[in-house]
Amino acid sequence: MDGQLIITILSLILGISGWVTLFYNHITHKPKIKGRIFDPVVGNYQITQDGKSKNYTTYLTYLYLVTNRKTPVRVLDYDMVITFKDGTSHKLERFYGSMIENFTFSLVNNEKIDPKLSENLIYKKHAPVDQKEPLHGFVLFGGNEDLYTKEISKMEVIITDVFGNTHVISESDLDKKINISLLSDLAGFDLPFHFIKSSNFSNTDNE
Repeated sequence: MDGQLIITILSLILGISGWVTLFYNHITHKPKIKGRIFDPVVGNYQITQDGKSKNYTTYLTYLYLVTNRKTPVRVLDYDMVITFKDGTSHKLERFYGSMIENFTFSLVNNEKIDPKLSENLIYKKHAPVDQKEPLHGFVLFGGNEDLYTKEISKMEVIITDVFGNTHVISESDLDKKINISLLSDLAGFDLPFHFIKSSNFSNTDNE
């Protein structure tokens, strides 16, 4: 075989292997966030922004996130879109830390539950989404008051990472009933001592 041909073939093989390696590294290191959306606590809450107060239907949502790639990734922002059983969809507004420090929700017997948002807001944990250590915590979203009576068909949380990539987490057939015991274990907030597992809630409100 001609020596020049051998060199050409070897160069071609090395070039292809280089592209394969580059593609493999891209696939294995490009962040991909996966996770779960726990059934939200849905209620009525008054938010004050720029000195103006407005009543919202609020969705206190607990996210549990991991990445199935080797590279940890930091989240820049969260958005939420809800599709209701009447076929309508609404993009919700996200509320931030200082606006919701006194957020509580109530059991049907009006016992207040404090989810300790100052400790449990997911974006206040200052941690990346990792393959080994899940990132989890609350995000509060809100929409118009008239959304409160609508039944949820699907929730989508759109996560934007620091690289500008978007990751969509979707849950279907969610309603207002949640496993409050599991939620309290994950988030680390207290339930009343005599509390018996329940999934019925009244409106959320200010303290």
